[in-house]
Amino acid sequence: MKSDKPVKTGTEAITAPVLLLVEGQDEEYLVQKMCEQWFGPHAEHIDIECVGGLTNFPKRFKALKVRSLGSLKVVGVIADSEESAAATAQRWTDLFQEVEPVIKRPCKKLQLPRDDEPGAFEALVLDAWDGDPVAKCAIHFRDCVSPHLGERTLAQKDKIAVQAWLSAKLGNAYGNVFSAQQKNSKHQLVDYDHAAFAPIKAFVETLLAEAGVTQS
Repeated sequence: MKSDKPVKTGTEAITAPVLLLVEGQDEEYLVQKMCEQWFGPHAEHIDIECVGGLTNFPKRFKALKVRSLGSLKVVGVIADSEESAAATAQRWTDLFQEVEPVIKRPCKKLQLPRDDEPGAFEALVLDAWDGDPVAKCAIHFRDCVSPHLGERTLAQKDKIAVQAWLSAKLGNAYGNVFSAQQKNSKHQLVDYDHAAFAPIKAFVETLLAEAGVTQS
């Protein structure tokens, strides 16, 4: 799993035993860095692909039916609950039922921030910053401005807090943690070992085990 690999379009042959699909650049970059820290050389058995947004997720997942699967053993999906955790869970149940019989590989899902809670990956980032006084101010700013911004999803509101924290901490405006970390590579912006990210670690461990990758 290389950090300098080109962006994939979803048509390439799959070469790793574990394929992990995520929604955006933040998830792709941060989950990759987490896996490298957690699993060391075993991270090379995981291919992480950003699908380029929520609306592209079903299309990219269904494309597995026509891709060259190679050594693929298991597919993992990290999906945001968005506004309805139950609706998201049902949508992925339907997608798995459509795709699994064709590719003949198990598909597993991790829903963020939790299976029964609306929101997105940003909620975990904010949890990981818990106790940081700047994060407390950023969350207060989010809560203060949200009533004046019209209709926004919970994920969009959390992005406001994340962007406020990044701007205050780093002195520049950044749209997401990915772009901020790229520009500030000497400073790790989130603690990958924070308990907020434990569900991601456990999920990837499950995928590696399913693929027969032993950790020693």
